[in-house]
Amino acid sequence: MILNADVRVRRPQEHDDLIGRLTTREGGPFPNYWQVLVFAAALGWSQGRREPFEKAGEPIRYGLFNSSATVSATIDSMGVLAYPNDAGIMADDRLPERIKVFEEYANGGLSIIQGELNRGAYVRPLDVILNLCREQGKPRSGSMVEDILGSRLVGFTSPDFGT
Repeated sequence: MILNADVRVRRPQEHDDLIGRLTTREGGPFPNYWQVLVFAAALGWSQGRREPFEKAGEPIRYGLFNSSATVSATIDSMGVLAYPNDAGIMADDRLPERIKVFEEYANGGLSIIQGELNRGAYVRPLDVILNLCREQGKPRSGSMVEDILGSRLVGFTSPDFGT
């Protein structure tokens, strides 16, 4: 059994500077590093951008992520969606695999943010975050379900409870 106190979430070393710039200490919108990673993972997932990495900066205790039921469910959900035919992915001893999926989506999201900064349209990371949120908020397909869940879940239909 893996104790949550022993589990760490890696942050990609390549993006350490950006992660710092996204915190409130440097004018960003997020109070803590772990919150930066949560936003970045959601962004990476929404854009289908999952990027593995080898070099990690200072890891973050999983307990910080696990203190929010929503965040821990997000991490678990990303793991389940990455291994759709493997019910065992939810086993306690496979938490590191689910976290790795989360880390890779966070790395992808950080790459998206860095790419926007590199384009030069925005000087501050906060402006990039605000613009990405505005863009994500615009309906794309006309279907609220598809807009929320993304095209990867299209084809699933609502159950018929009527008859």
